[in-house]
Amino acid sequence: MTVLMFVAYAFGGWVLEGVVRLVRWHRVGNHGFLTGPVLPIYAFGAVGILAFTRPIRDDPALVFLTGMLIASVVEFIGHVLLEKMMGLVLWDYSGRLGNIQGRVCLGNSLGFGVAGLVVVEVIDPPLEAFLSGLDPLVVVSLASGLGAVMVVDWVHAVVAVVRVRPEIESIRGSLDEVRAQLERQLDELGADFQNGVTRRRIRMLRGSRAVLTRLNAAFPGARGANAVRGSHASVPPHEAIADDAGVGGTRHVAPIR
Repeated sequence: MTVLMFVAYAFGGWVLEGVVRLVRWHRVGNHGFLTGPVLPIYAFGAVGILAFTRPIRDDPALVFLTGMLIASVVEFIGHVLLEKMMGLVLWDYSGRLGNIQGRVCLGNSLGFGVAGLVVVEVIDPPLEAFLSGLDPLVVVSLASGLGAVMVVDWVHAVVAVVRVRPEIESIRGSLDEVRAQLERQLDELGADFQNGVTRRRIRMLRGSRAVLTRLNAAFPGARGANAVRGSHASVPPHEAIADDAGVGGTRHVAPIR
């Protein structure tokens, strides 16, 4: 049942961010890191909050503080992993009150506390009751199928970015510039599908371009880690993605890409 809850919160996070994007920027589309309509970072935060608040659910203040802590830790770790594994910085809170290395900030953490209360008090009881009422065979089948699809999607997206990490690291700029570099490489390769090596290279570049396009749409200020390290002084925090963070999905409305 935990797997289904994870998928449900990942989908819920995707829907929430979609609504926010529609209201604030009048944009629709896939705004996540993965191909499917899910933002796993929301699920990690929600499931983590639920696990750690079970003994203290009768105390809203403790639930609030626990939600702040758990979700902020998830966001911090997500930021570090994106930077270290894929060379990406999708959001940067440098300059915001109470920020830690630009990875988390006080304003978002307070929002996480409120979101934690909503998850524990409003969303989880009916969701858990619904899932508990399903036939065990249905639960196992859905969990196995949806879980496998999400894992495959996740691995594909991560591999697609890691493959072009040299391009990301070589360009001290935004994902737009990285995508432009991939476009140039594709133009140079042309449509030569006769050569096996060239064919694989073209498919790899196309897959990486698709993932980077989704990331850039979700995080308009996303940059390579080298670009951010080398340009903190010249790029104001609000231009780096300050208002939208999420690994990916995290982008915050007040929550957790």
